[in-house]
Amino acid sequence: METKASHIDSSKNTLKQSVATAEVLWSTMKTGSEPAFKALYDTYIQDLFLYTSRITNNKELIEDSIQDLFVELWKSRENLPHVKSVKFYLFKRIKRKVIRKLIESRKLPLSRNILEDYDFEIVFSRETELINRQITQEKQQRLLKSLNKLTRRQKEAITLRFFDGLPNTEIAALLAMSPKSVRNLIYRAMITLKDEMSLVLLLSLFEL
Repeated sequence: METKASHIDSSKNTLKQSVATAEVLWSTMKTGSEPAFKALYDTYIQDLFLYTSRITNNKELIEDSIQDLFVELWKSRENLPHVKSVKFYLFKRIKRKVIRKLIESRKLPLSRNILEDYDFEIVFSRETELINRQITQEKQQRLLKSLNKLTRRQKEAITLRFFDGLPNTEIAALLAMSPKSVRNLIYRAMITLKDEMSLVLLLSLFEL
């Protein structure tokens, strides 16, 4: 029987392999490979959609933003930077793009710091790990209710860490905070979830 420790080690190895594969695809795409570009799109389209759906429920705006992002990537492929984390790079660009579109549509107030004036609502969909692991509807709703009682920054940090698997350094860059502040933010959020009796459920679902 596979132990919990071996399962976690296996998950970490899988994550490392996927990151390495993404880096290869990214480098190959930069040379003009259409198959590599398509593979990157297929790999990250779902992650990008789920991430931005927490910022807005405007499906059309989300789809347009993702489409625009990949068109821009392809057109500027030769000048794209070398990235250690493709997922982080895409998250950073799509977040800024979606928020700018929300401002343009006047669904957000004009602000000097556009990355602070937005809502963040956690949603579960058929594509989430919860469904894939056959978690009961009751447990999903229990966890969802508890998560959405957190502050916006806490919700975003928790989901980026546990749902999206980003390290604190990348979460810090997305939230314009220091890694230490992110650690404290997640710690306070987990204390709140513990009070709501949801921390054990969260950690059991996402063994990161």
